[in-house]
Amino acid sequence: MKENINFLYCFDTNYNTQAFTSMISLLNNTSRKINIYVIHNEDNFKSKVPIQILKHKNLVLFESYKFKDYQYDFPNIKNVHISVATYFRLFIKNYLPEKEKFFVFLDPDVICIQNPIPEIENTIKNMNDTDFTISAKTEHDFGVERINVSGNYFNAGVMVIDFAKWNHNNYHEKLIIKLEDLKKDIVEWDQDVINSMLNGRYLELDEVLNFKAATKVDKAYKSKILFIHYMGSHKPWLTSGIFQKDSNYYHKNFRKIAKKNFHIEHKWRVRSMIDFFIAILTLRIFRINKPFLFIFEFVGSFINNKN
Repeated sequence: MKENINFLYCFDTNYNTQAFTSMISLLNNTSRKINIYVIHNEDNFKSKVPIQILKHKNLVLFESYKFKDYQYDFPNIKNVHISVATYFRLFIKNYLPEKEKFFVFLDPDVICIQNPIPEIENTIKNMNDTDFTISAKTEHDFGVERINVSGNYFNAGVMVIDFAKWNHNNYHEKLIIKLEDLKKDIVEWDQDVINSMLNGRYLELDEVLNFKAATKVDKAYKSKILFIHYMGSHKPWLTSGIFQKDSNYYHKNFRKIAKKNFHIEHKWRVRSMIDFFIAILTLRIFRINKPFLFIFEFVGSFINNKN
């Protein structure tokens, strides 16, 4: 009998809704029973998890841990949309059970659209035949001098982690040293830290497991995509992103854990309103499913003064 695959999320209260949406998409598409682990900023986080997730037929274990390692200096989080939660995954050794060999890390803005298990199992098999501790998708194939990376640089939004090698190779201690050494040179937060430590030493992850939303591809390739990742600032719950290609995948899954049809937040309310009217005037609003319901809920999000 095959072991359950472990999935890991690291986030704080600001990303609860996004994470729940990601989790339900994963549970509804997986062909195997899975475990979900969460490192969060709250003590009672599990009490906020929707019943649709906790009682799902494909979920075996849901375990959450409150992050406590606040004694370090976490660079580049003041006056930006990123919180200290982005650094949680550097500390997984302090929380995750040592007996588990592999974890699949997912950012909360990753949505599963097809069964990912065969590709994940294939990745794990390939990692077992190598010395690599992490499998991730290359973001760009050139070095980053500011963090002393001469090899390829990967996106950390989806990673397959050999946790046994992570512990054996003392990655926790090495990452803390990197965090202290880089300090003001950090731009992409913990992603910079991990890349600097590995310097290109990782197994390439197939793009179907970390596909950048709104990327133009043909229909044949599109049919193979397993995880869609809403990278960058144009998120599907903001009006800057909701009218873009692939946002419907997010809201389709949001409806499965919420009473509304759309997850709507406003980073800048004036900008949201401008984007809304532009979408109507250019007819881009018809790119989304249920456009008239969106108009109703968008207006309501302003009247009710809720994000």
